Amino acid sequence: MFVKQFLVFAFVLPIMISCSKSGVIEQRIGDRVNACKLTEACIIKIKELTDFQWDKMYVFTSGARNEHIDKALGIKYPDLIEFTRLMVFTKDGKIVHREEQPTDIEGVVNGQVDFQGSYIDRYSLYLSDTALFRAERIEFKEGRYYKLTQMK
Repeated sequence: MFVKQFLVFAFVLPIMISCSKSGVIEQRIGDRVNACKLTEACIIKIKELTDFQWDKMYVFTSGARNEHIDKALGIKYPDLIEFTRLMVFTKDGKIVHREEQPTDIEGVVNGQVDFQGSYIDRYSLYLSDTALFRAERIEFKEGRYYKLTQMK
């Protein structure tokens, strides 16, 4: 019985992961952008979309490796899934929320939030008080993605 349950779980888990939707924050960003009127500027303040306290948000590229992430965060990042887009929120140097998103090396995926900006060592850093973005919804063959450009 146990072997049968394990085999079912081992078969279903990869399917569930591959079909998973965006993480909570990425989904909230998409929902907020979708609610914006097309005729007006769409401004997104990340702090308004989180239900936890944070002071820094790190956005990593899909090619970031453990050493890039650990160096940026200043702590060891647990259980990295390679070739994912990673968003990490910290408070006082401790991880308080993290999202690993599916990626496509050939382009964007449906529902993806694409942070525009300069990536140093495969990440961008945003502070809670300055994580303010102008957002655009971009349609493509497989769906839509959201381009966020930090406002200075």
